[in-house]
Amino acid sequence: MQFQNNRCIFLFTLILVVSVGFTQAQTTKTITVFIDPGHGGGDPGNEARQEGMKDEKHLNLEIATKLGNYISERLTNTKVIYSRTTDAKISLDSRVERANKSGANYFISIHCNSNPNKAIFGTRTHIHSNKFSSSKKLANIIEQEFSTRAGRKSRGVMDARDRGYNLQALQYTKMPGVLVECGFMTNPTEEKFLNSELGQDYIASAIFRGFRAFLDEENIKVEDRSTVYKVQIMASSTPVNLKENRFQKLDIRVEEYKFPGQTYQYRYMVGREYDLDIAKKLMGKLRQEGFKDAFVVSLKDGEYKTNRVSR
Repeated sequence: MQFQNNRCIFLFTLILVVSVGFTQAQTTKTITVFIDPGHGGGDPGNEARQEGMKDEKHLNLEIATKLGNYISERLTNTKVIYSRTTDAKISLDSRVERANKSGANYFISIHCNSNPNKAIFGTRTHIHSNKFSSSKKLANIIEQEFSTRAGRKSRGVMDARDRGYNLQALQYTKMPGVLVECGFMTNPTEEKFLNSELGQDYIASAIFRGFRAFLDEENIKVEDRSTVYKVQIMASSTPVNLKENRFQKLDIRVEEYKFPGQTYQYRYMVGREYDLDIAKKLMGKLRQEGFKDAFVVSLKDGEYKTNRVSR
């Protein structure tokens, strides 16, 4: 009986949290949100640790769907686009391409975390760079909602410098965006929470409230991503097969750019950085990998007129 009473109190509390937080928000322009449930199909992400629990790909989709429904139902003048709505495997390149072509104003990727230490738990939100004020603000508000309204332990916000590596979904998308780690599947208690209907409601509603509060303050500001830094690793007068072993061993996407009319009209570049220092570090790494003539170039407004920045 005590358990039943506690459950009733918990459910009533959730109803209050959700109903109080879900008043209709008004916007003057149509806002498009691209929601990306991580992994899928043959890529399960983090696998379930306990019997009866689900792999990450399923949890991501369930939470993302709840989030999308909250946005569609509770925010006026909004459009939600998903990278996937079924258990399908979609490459990172395809997710990025779909997001960029969708014309979305914001990008939200949903994931669940893991750690060899089973005692670690909590949420974390990733952005590409602290220089991107809109992404940073959205991430901070989401983490605040996790810790205050949803009762989760917030592990804060991290960018590429903090992590020491890039996340392709954030690096190559062109709109303000966040990648939300909703909890640690390696923590037995948190894994059960992530698999529960109530837990998913708490997580999705926290992200929704954070997004709504962000919109109330932000009014659709665009981050300046007009200048990016890439590392040119080679140039050729004829096309080079991108599947060659020297490219494949880099474990980084190599892109081909054409400059018609020039002797070396095929240029091969890697990376997409907004921080020159990070681009220079990538250049150094690539030189160690055998591309001795690698150098940094800056690209402006999608016009790939190479401007050598660093040797």
